[in-house]
Amino acid sequence: MDKSLLNTAICHLRKTDTVMAKIIKYGEPLTLTTTRKPYYHSLVRAIINQQLSVKAGKTIEKRILDKHGGRYFKAERVLKLKDTTLRECGISYNKINYIHTLSRAVTEGKLNFRKLVKQEDEAIRDTLMQYPGIGQWSADVFLIASLQRLDVFPVGDLVLRKSMQHHYQLAADTRHDKYVSIASAWQPYRTIASFYLWQASK
Repeated sequence: MDKSLLNTAICHLRKTDTVMAKIIKYGEPLTLTTTRKPYYHSLVRAIINQQLSVKAGKTIEKRILDKHGGRYFKAERVLKLKDTTLRECGISYNKINYIHTLSRAVTEGKLNFRKLVKQEDEAIRDTLMQYPGIGQWSADVFLIASLQRLDVFPVGDLVLRKSMQHHYQLAADTRHDKYVSIASAWQPYRTIASFYLWQASK
């Protein structure tokens, strides 16, 4: 991300939210990579990591990549892996089916990333969420990791919500719409605010 754009986002967040201003002031300086994850790779990673700890997700991802070969997941290679091989890596049968459905859509041209990424955030979410195993959290991760969209608030992320519970003094059973309401002040830089909250959760 361009440094001037990041500074603009930080100034906006400081002005619109006093809690976020404190998080920014006392937190580590935010450094964002300019490297975008390949589209298919990001979606497979999101499916693998659903409902898992960061450590468990990374372990399974590494095991599958070792069997798959290469640095990033590719649909053609994933489809060549046997279900038993994937299960041995620690991934569930449901997730295997989700990944296979996605992989076939990519290899058959039903999911065209070149066309998809030109769309607005909500249209991209709607398209991706038609595939089993891809919910709003996975779609939001895609928008952030692969497209670097600036105004994404992945409310489905547990670590993000726990960080907000701590900094905004929210109860664990707080409804999602409350988080969304708080995040509205961060627009159009909700992605940047989310990165600060993830960082502040450590």
